[in-house]
Amino acid sequence: MLIVFLIMLPVLALVALEIKNLLSAVIVLSAFSLVLSLIFYYLHAPDVAIAEAAIGSGFATVIFLIAIKKRGVLIMLTYPHSRFFYYDDKGRPAGFDYDILSLFARKLGIELEVKQVQHWQELIPALISGKGDVIGAGMTRLDERMKQICFSDGYFPTKVVIVINSENTTLNSLSDLKGKMVTSVKDTSYLSALQLIEGIKIDTNFSDPNILLKAVSEGRINVVAVDLPEALVGHIFYPNLKNVDTITGLQQYGYGVSKDKPELLSELNSFLKGINEDGTYQKVYRKYFH
Repeated sequence: MLIVFLIMLPVLALVALEIKNLLSAVIVLSAFSLVLSLIFYYLHAPDVAIAEAAIGSGFATVIFLIAIKKRGVLIMLTYPHSRFFYYDDKGRPAGFDYDILSLFARKLGIELEVKQVQHWQELIPALISGKGDVIGAGMTRLDERMKQICFSDGYFPTKVVIVINSENTTLNSLSDLKGKMVTSVKDTSYLSALQLIEGIKIDTNFSDPNILLKAVSEGRINVVAVDLPEALVGHIFYPNLKNVDTITGLQQYGYGVSKDKPELLSELNSFLKGINEDGTYQKVYRKYFH
């Protein structure tokens, strides 16, 4: 095996010297460093092998950034969700997530492109299949979701709350839900939280989380579970809503990233840390939630 690696090394070096395309050259250089790392490993020089592997991994980050910049856009997969993503009265994309990811794209020197899925449940499959780079849709970091995709560091605190019509005087706490029907939506943090409560019935016939609060306000359904940010915004549009109780501890929204794009995740986390430190995050927050 060592002989194979030794043969590959000069071949990769010659290829790298001949390539004029920057992206292809960086890819070959990354492979060169990784092969060199394996050679040092076989020569019982683990420290040098680790150093070369680190160099190769560093090239991988450069490869990703060059590829993204060459394409010219960062693709945001989304679905209308409260103040996190929506279209304004002129039909322009807006929202907390849209603004944050637009700033991230600008940092990369490219534009943000929005791809809206037809149903909330399509977001993760669309990301996995490569239809976008990042999910920005007020999505909660849940263990079951982390089995499929990666999430950025948490960027927005949330809880799941029970909401009713204020005319409903029979429900005042979680204990009053026993035997009652609570409406939710499949593949949401609300449903995951409700499934942990014993003695309740769950209706998942609604496919759109955005109409749950409207349905409660109009009396079409009695009880729903939604994220706290949605409930707070919902009270503005439907003053007859009432929060009964919370059914989870503190959770966090995160931006979804494919497991095969660790470089993007690293860049995004670095960006989120930076805007928290320089006050940019707070400015965007006040724009939509104050």
